[in-house]
Amino acid sequence: MKFGKGGKMLTLNKSKFNANSLESFSKVFPTVCYDGAYYQVPNTKTLETLESQVPDDFKMTFKCTEKFTQRRHDVKKGGDGSLNSSYLRPERFGEEYLAPIQDIFKSKLGTIIFEFSPFFFDKSWGQNHDYDPEQFVIDLDKFLGGIPKGINYGVEVRDDIFIYPGYEGYLNCLKSHNVSHVINEQTHMPPISEQVKRKGIITSDRIVIRALTRRGMTHAAVKQYEPYEKTLEPLPDMRSSIAQLIYEAVENGWEMQTYVNNRAEGNAPNTIHAILDLYDELCGELHSTSQILPPFPEYQSPHPSKGAMIEIHLLLP
Repeated sequence: MKFGKGGKMLTLNKSKFNANSLESFSKVFPTVCYDGAYYQVPNTKTLETLESQVPDDFKMTFKCTEKFTQRRHDVKKGGDGSLNSSYLRPERFGEEYLAPIQDIFKSKLGTIIFEFSPFFFDKSWGQNHDYDPEQFVIDLDKFLGGIPKGINYGVEVRDDIFIYPGYEGYLNCLKSHNVSHVINEQTHMPPISEQVKRKGIITSDRIVIRALTRRGMTHAAVKQYEPYEKTLEPLPDMRSSIAQLIYEAVENGWEMQTYVNNRAEGNAPNTIHAILDLYDELCGELHSTSQILPPFPEYQSPHPSKGAMIEIHLLLP
């Protein structure tokens, strides 16, 4: 990473920037979602480094490692397609993943998100010809019933069958365990504007949203958004739906976490500001944005908040 100063080009050490950027981030935003935990269980040194960079009132949300959410060893990642013995095993999750995170982060721990890659939209791709949605819900129910209590959990699915009317088991399962359905803008899922219309979509006393990529967009296609310096393709329905949920959360005193990725529109801070502008319009006045999002120089609001939060989603290495 290079920038100019006094006619000279200076180079920033990327590894040092990645290692220490969370400290600066935490001075502006009250929470972050650590995606790096999805690919491998974070070691003690990594967890201690992250924890040391954030204040006591900060909340660190983690995606659970795929070791516990992938039913088969993915051939696309070098696996042999065999069944994964750690899949939805509550005791292994508690001992190997949750315990060290909880021990280090304590009150700074936010939500643990269980992300499930698509099982059913393409059986040949998913390697799960012997699995069905009903069995997934049975397995998920047993898992959620066996993991440690007192933690905020969320489930993010990538199969739209669980959202459309006519299939109630998934949402009912989450509600029975007070676990959040993560309302997501994502390639394989109905857009947030459709999900919020689904009866029973709020399954716990917390709302968790992840605005990632528009429906149908491939991972390769989002490369066009780099280097994420400006909004390229606005999603007005997504923005207005999130703003409406923020309004309802504030009015009802619900806890809400919204994580926005640069890949949603091209630039996450712009997306967040646009959502907050819509929220202000719903309120009829500037209302709580100085508390929801600590103001950038050009974004000020004097009014106090009732309690809803909206946060940027940061991808950490």
